[in-house]
Amino acid sequence: MANVYFDLTREFNRDGPTVFLASGQAVVYYRIAIMSKDGDWVIREHPDACARVLAVLARHGARHRPAPPLDVRWLAGGWSSHFEFLDDRQRRVRCDFVSRPPRVRADEVDGMFQRAAAGTSLLVVDPDILARMKQTQRAKDYPAIAEIAGLLPPGRQLLYTTDPDRILALAPAAGEGIDRPSVRAARAGAGRDRVVVELAREIDACRRRDARRVDAYVAASERYLEAFRRMRIDELPLDRAHEEACALAERWLPTIPPEPERIDADVE
Repeated sequence: MANVYFDLTREFNRDGPTVFLASGQAVVYYRIAIMSKDGDWVIREHPDACARVLAVLARHGARHRPAPPLDVRWLAGGWSSHFEFLDDRQRRVRCDFVSRPPRVRADEVDGMFQRAAAGTSLLVVDPDILARMKQTQRAKDYPAIAEIAGLLPPGRQLLYTTDPDRILALAPAAGEGIDRPSVRAARAGAGRDRVVVELAREIDACRRRDARRVDAYVAASERYLEAFRRMRIDELPLDRAHEEACALAERWLPTIPPEPERIDADVE
């Protein structure tokens, strides 16, 4: 059966590298999951890329969900933009875009697009970046991270894996210099129970850190989203919706939420 999100990725990239498939659909691509209900992409942070994606979405009759506009001014601040449409089988297709995914450096994203092979339209984020993107506040993402990490060499695998048995197996030979309490415990011969406890603490810290990050964006967008819904921008044709969303964002949406680095540092 065709995957609408894979097809959209090819359509977005028809004229050159514009987006990389990410998150749940990337997990599907790597055959770690059978399906994911939404589509997430890392978009090239350039007005031409935004225009290309908006044009494709408009052809599909997409509507702008309550979210920041697909505009580099807000994408550069870590915001994400959300759309949806019904496909020819009347299935809801949700499309989410970010140019600066959390926990991934901007130069890594730039390099990803620079290295994109000419003529390759089904571009997918690599497992190293995908593992970091999946370090969210959702408990269900952490078993997936263990499987994603399994696609990496042992040293890189130990940076992300959430499987205590893999940590115990790999840490003695490949764990030197890796600053994770669970890996240090395994290298010290502390035993499985200690590794499990340290791993649970690491996962909890990741979840709390991401929740604090998301809370900052939610708080900063309240007035914008209230006005977006009041104006029913999600009911407008996409070109008009984008114009209205940009005008509204210029008034109510900061390009960068307050002190996201400090919020991360507050979680130990």
